Amino acid sequence: MSKHNARARRPLARALLRAGSLAVLLACTVPAAQAQSGGVMPAALECGGPVEGLVWRRWDEGGFVFVQQQLIAERLVKQGDTYALYHLEVFFHNLLAMAQRCQRSARQAQLAGLVASTYAQLAPAPGDQPGRAWICRGGPECSHSIRLRNTEVLLNSTQFLAFASSLANGMSREVRTGAPNDFVEQTARIAREHLERWNTPAAQDALRKRIAARPEDVKNTSSELFLTDKELWQIAIYADLAGMLAARPRLAQAVGLNDGSIATMKAHLDLLLRLVAARTTVQALPDPEGKTGKGIRVADLDAGFWRLYDTNRYASYTGRDKPVVCKRDPARPELVTAQTQIPAERFAPVANIGWDISHARRLVHFFDAIERNRAAMVQVYGIDPASLPSQDTMAAFASQFSLRVWNQDRARPLFANYFSGANGWYRVNYDNGTGSCAEGYPPYGLSESFPTGGYATWPAMHALGVRLYDITQSSRKEDRDFVAAHYPGFARQPGDSGRMLAEMMFWPTLVRRGGAR
Repeated sequence: MSKHNARARRPLARALLRAGSLAVLLACTVPAAQAQSGGVMPAALECGGPVEGLVWRRWDEGGFVFVQQQLIAERLVKQGDTYALYHLEVFFHNLLAMAQRCQRSARQAQLAGLVASTYAQLAPAPGDQPGRAWICRGGPECSHSIRLRNTEVLLNSTQFLAFASSLANGMSREVRTGAPNDFVEQTARIAREHLERWNTPAAQDALRKRIAARPEDVKNTSSELFLTDKELWQIAIYADLAGMLAARPRLAQAVGLNDGSIATMKAHLDLLLRLVAARTTVQALPDPEGKTGKGIRVADLDAGFWRLYDTNRYASYTGRDKPVVCKRDPARPELVTAQTQIPAERFAPVANIGWDISHARRLVHFFDAIERNRAAMVQVYGIDPASLPSQDTMAAFASQFSLRVWNQDRARPLFANYFSGANGWYRVNYDNGTGSCAEGYPPYGLSESFPTGGYATWPAMHALGVRLYDITQSSRKEDRDFVAAHYPGFARQPGDSGRMLAEMMFWPTLVRRGGAR
């Protein structure tokens, strides 16, 4: 995912240069945000503080144009590339969450204008499927893959619609126009259409099969039995739709919902929640400091189900030598081929492996959607409150990250590639559908997922986020070398669009309102 994101970042530098702001942005200094004793929140990281201010300055001077012109106008509209929707969520969900925490109504309205402009690209769903959908017709992935071309790419739709639904839910308590172009009503209707289309008998049967499955049922490289991010995003959409319906009781009728359709939604949501519960593994670890005399609960997702998957073939290999090397053909420079140096057959699968930490960033906004809408989900769908992930379970995932993913080094924090704590190579010779060559990620190669993925919004991880902020802002050579080696998106390189975008993803996760998340 990181290489593909890097390609998407390049137009941002051009947008910032056109705005004449690059030199200004790089020259800006931000007050150091050192963690203080007693967990006191530094003033620089408060809502309304200089860090939030600089985030919005970068957004105004380049980020907005990047979304409007590159992601939407160029990629989505002109190319028909729905992966632009995927990237919009990846790059700017943390920004949206900060706008909501800091109650920036005007900023949310600005984001709503961008999101609403994508609704014009909805077309009748392919085949005999009901409703409208974003159809992928171009771009690197859909141009190279017959399987994806002229279809709805479910990942893109679920991920973007979760972003849009969160935004609309937040605005549902502020804007009550009832006009035909009301963003909240538009989004609720689109969410209903998509959720109803995805809730087919075949989809429910597949969910039941996965609920009953065990890791040993996975016999090959197939992903058929996996819990994926698409299920988490669908639950998040259900959650924020419930928030909208609870805030606006008349909205249900306006978007075509009645008691029967709500009951159908509940049946689907129940299955999705049962799958998440079935794939959540919780265990108790000894208190590493021995202070409490009690165990610390940690949690993992889909443990053991991914052990045979292609992307994880080298998960037990922690060496420095590259297993695969991408080499360019001297006679045909456009042709790059992968040459295996270390065969995967030399390494046994990691038995308990589940998600990598880049994909597991979905947990941040998934849990946030659940927590914001617990009461609304019970009220609207009539689900059992106990079917929702508990606050204790959410804390257990944060403890897993803190105890097993982080390397326990505050001076030089790094993060294992897998949420289980495994730290072998990831995505060696991975084919993302574009025909490109990928050597893979070495141990700690996904560390940048911590700052950009939103993990610092988890209370247990915030102080570590502040520490990493200090390192990435440092002018010391040893710090710059460390950042260049392990957090290249934050390397100090003039004109580096990757750095500017990475900081717009990271800095919002550090901003709190009144010292609270």
